[in-house]
Amino acid sequence: KVNQNQAKRCTVIGGSGFLGQHMVEQLLARGYAVNVFDIQQGFDNPQVRFFLGDLCSRQDLYPALKGVNTVFHCASPPPSSNNKELFYRVNYIGTKNVIETCKEAGVQKLILTSSASVIFEGVDIKNGTEDLPYAMKPIDYYTETKILQERAVLGANDPEKNFLTTAIRPHGIFGPRDPQLVPILIEAARNGKMKFVIGNGKNLVDFTFVENVVHGHILAAEQLSRDSTLGGKAFHILEHHHHHH
Repeated sequence: KVNQNQAKRCTVIGGSGFLGQHMVEQLLARGYAVNVFDIQQGFDNPQVRFFLGDLCSRQDLYPALKGVNTVFHCASPPPSSNNKELFYRVNYIGTKNVIETCKEAGVQKLILTSSASVIFEGVDIKNGTEDLPYAMKPIDYYTETKILQERAVLGANDPEKNFLTTAIRPHGIFGPRDPQLVPILIEAARNGKMKFVIGNGKNLVDFTFVENVVHGHILAAEQLSRDSTLGGKAFHILEHHHHHH
């Protein structure tokens, strides 16, 4: 069984980013010991062990994962960058390296930040559930690589070997990991990229959703320890205040 010390040790890959910073703050608040692995030095937090590196490099990544129980993988190139090679390298090649290195370092849980667009075909999804198939015609190449990424992570779930994985799919476009979230969302809405309807279309989406998204990731990780049958599955995160009928 894991000792308590290791159980509360986690690594946030992409922890310097917009979502990652929120993740780190909430994890610290819940009493976790946190490592951050990122390609750029983000915020300076004395409570956090920071590891600088490229997530495609096993050598860079291994020290950040050693002795850690849970890894939150939320590193992502900005979807707006349109650099196909970068999307493929970070989302797919990098993630395959994360999976391998996790196994090698004895990590027990890997929580991926995916995206609701992996099942989005360009038409509104009403009451979409987690068992919808992946989009046959993803809306863009970024999403195509997110599908590859999610498949790799969920496919790596292996309860026999004590390695459990899950993917969290926040809705809407929240890919940018930076404070320019609002302008990017406005731009996306203008380009007609915000066609996600969850619930009856009257639900409120506000900017507390980052907190909810992070909270969802942490709950998923904690739930996974109690119920290993959740491994290998993806979960959508909805707002706490959407309307139920």
